[in-house]
Amino acid sequence: MTKSVRAAIALSISFSIAALLSQAIFYDAIDRLAMSTFNDNLLEYQTQIKNSIHDASPSLWQQQAAKLSAELNTPVYLDKRDQDNFTQDVLDQLASPIGNNGIIDPDMGLIYYPISQQYALTVGPIDDITLAYAAEIFTWLFALLTAIATFTLLDYQDKKALKRLSDSLSLESQAVPSQISIDSLQAQADLMSNTNRQKSIALDQLLITQRDLLHGVAHEFRSPLARMEFAIELLKEADENKRSQLKGQLERSIKELDELVKQVLRYSRLQHDGAELEWSSISTRELIERAIEKVQHFYPKIQFILDDETQCQLRCDIKLMVIALSNILRNAGRFAYAKCLITVESQHNALTISIQDDGSGLAPGKKKQIFEPFTRLDPSRSRDSGGYGLGLAIVQSIVHKHDGSIKVEDAPIGGANFIITLGKSISD
Repeated sequence: MTKSVRAAIALSISFSIAALLSQAIFYDAIDRLAMSTFNDNLLEYQTQIKNSIHDASPSLWQQQAAKLSAELNTPVYLDKRDQDNFTQDVLDQLASPIGNNGIIDPDMGLIYYPISQQYALTVGPIDDITLAYAAEIFTWLFALLTAIATFTLLDYQDKKALKRLSDSLSLESQAVPSQISIDSLQAQADLMSNTNRQKSIALDQLLITQRDLLHGVAHEFRSPLARMEFAIELLKEADENKRSQLKGQLERSIKELDELVKQVLRYSRLQHDGAELEWSSISTRELIERAIEKVQHFYPKIQFILDDETQCQLRCDIKLMVIALSNILRNAGRFAYAKCLITVESQHNALTISIQDDGSGLAPGKKKQIFEPFTRLDPSRSRDSGGYGLGLAIVQSIVHKHDGSIKVEDAPIGGANFIITLGKSISD
């Protein structure tokens, strides 16, 4: 978690808590104080009105009302004391002895002041926004100041801890103590945090991969083991001819298990082995021709067409790259109707190898999971070499070890189109 994120979280939490506490503890007291202050202000206005209008002659009443309006910054009206201008309740209060000095209506912010038996002044409504929202303003201001104080305290504690760490490091290393700073220590701490988080994510992903691999291996082992167990049971009572058939079945099952073990070990080494690649140079044409030669005899009716005019030399691990290309070609040949087209293009120091077939193409939803271990394009096909659902997963691992990428698209000639892009590996 970065320093800015921690600061934002601390500010938001402290602000919320302070706002709730202020609302619960101070709101009513502040509101009562604001109302008391407002009432005191109305009394002062009442005195000011009395002093301004008390000795004025009737001819100056309207002029004094306008002057009062300007002084108090609120409307002042001179009205006749009748029911057209005042409620009966106000008229009764003005006529009583209490109303001689004026009547204050704090709820409406109005002051009624009698100046004769026939006329009275209406002053207001008087509205003080600051006093009206004093409780709310205090609540949010208190919350903001508390949040700032909390953040400042936390930041001070962080800097104090880093300063102690800096002093400790300075004592242990007297060579360049001036180079140790709080900012550099914070950067190192953030880097270590990010590194640990990335390692944790990588470890979780590794555990998931290992679990899926174990499940897949267990599933693949089940069928040949079951056939072997069945054959062994039949051997007990079989005649000579039947024994020969069962022996052949056992040998095929053992060979199948052996091939599966080789494929799993190969995939595991590619995924997790840190061994260096055996780099060497080879022309792309020769590399692809080697891969075609390995698979062509499996599909004598399929035509493998190579279109490579680049004359590029590719620096790679030849053995692994031949395995990757032959696995894709085996897949293409298995589903092709008549031909597989291999094209090579080179531009901007990147090499692209496209392998497409004229088959029926990929089933919907297969493109995203096609490179996952034990994923089969056709569950009903026989388990010949590469038929365990590991072939394309091995291809992806080999390509990634060469700092390349692989994707699959719909082929222009009808089937699937596997596109390998290799960068930083082309030699002139």
